[in-house]
Formats: sequence, C-alpha cells, structure tokens
Amino acid sequence: MQKNIWKNLAKPFFVLAPMDDVTDVVFRELVATTAPPDVFFTEFTNVEAMCSKGRESQIRRLLYTERQRPIIAQIWGIDPKHYEETAALVQEMGFDGIDINMGCPERTVIKNGACAAFIKNPKLTAEVIKATRKGAPNLPLSVKTRIGFSTIQTEQWISFLLEQQLDALIVHGRTAKELSKVPAHWDEIAKVVALRNTIAPETIVIGNGDVKNYTEGLARVEETRVDG
Repeated sequence: MQKNIWKNLAKPFFVLAPMDDVTDVVFRELVATTAPPDVFFTEFTNVEAMCSKGRESQIRRLLYTERQRPIIAQIWGIDPKHYEETAALVQEMGFDGIDINMGCPERTVIKNGACAAFIKNPKLTAEVIKATRKGAPNLPLSVKTRIGFSTIQTEQWISFLLEQQLDALIVHGRTAKELSKVPAHWDEIAKVVALRNTIAPETIVIGNGDVKNYTEGLARVEETRVDG
C-alpha cells in the first residue's frame, strides 16, 4: 500500500495544474529546477487511446522524472473498463496518485460524453470512479471538476462527488459553459469546503482558477479555507 500523498502535505500546498500540450515532462522538468510546486500533474491522458493501438504515442504523456515527485497522472475518457486498465498501468508505473478529469470544457470532448460532461451523468461518474479504484487500489484517487455545466450546481454536483469518498477534490471555480471568460467564483469554492466539512471531512479540497502568484494563492486559502 502506497502512502496517500495528499495526507502528508503541509498546508497550504500548491499544485502545478494539468494543462494539455503544456505540462509535459520537459516543461515540468524546467519547473522542477526553478520553482517546484508541492505536487505535479501530467497532461491529460486518454484511457481509450491507452487501451488501443494508440498506446505507444499516448503513453508519452505519462513520462516523468524522479525530480517531479510527487506526481499525479491525470486521465480522461468514457469507458469504465478502460479506466480500470489504465489505472492499473498508472499504478505499475510508480505514480503517486491518479486523477480523473471531469472538468475540461472543450466542445468535442464534451460531445463524446467525457470530462465536464460527467457533471450531467452521475451514474457514469460513479461507475468510472469505482473502476479506477479497482484498477489502482493502492493509489489515492482525486477528481478535478467545475462547479456546474451550464449553470452553477455546486451543492448538487459537489455533494455527489464528496459522497464518493475521494482522497482529494480539485475544483475550478467556473461552469463548463463559462470556460475562462468570467472571473472564477471563489465564493462557490468556499461552499465546497463547507460541504466537505459536513459530507467527507477526510477529503482534501484544492481550489483552482485565476491564481496568478503565490501571495494571491495564500489569500485564497485564507478566504476559503481550501487545503491547497
């Protein structure tokens, strides 16, 4: 059984967010040698591609160096069976945790039922979380999501996720429809913390959105009481 890295971090902590076509192994290595965060994330890695002939090119997204620890593999897709298989591989590769992308608002991704589309599909959400746990029972599991799909649904959606007893929950303070076109709703992230305290006190909560520097990050922690 691997240690749950989320439980061992001094609070507040800072995370390098997963950014597609940005946070690859080379970018992370540059960050690691200049201003390392407390936790690194990989780019989004597609579970369908990992379970197909496309694995060879997709698996490059999961390259990392020891300097980049602790490191979380972020995965996305639709099929619970593919989540289970990919999670098993992630565990075998020695990652410190696994994260499910339930927040990307990219139109073609949502059209296929993945990422932020999970907000509208709690049944599949629960199946995917269960499958991922089955594939990687020794890794802490987190979800990165938003506060709603077309409208703010913090209480309904976040409460459901907290009931899944996640090790950590990363919340971007916008809806999928808002993309990044409006300021992040940090008041809603404060509501997430309050919900966590009632529903799942052991779940770590990380806030995300518009944090431009370390000082602003500390101010958001003070304002909302997020863990990181």
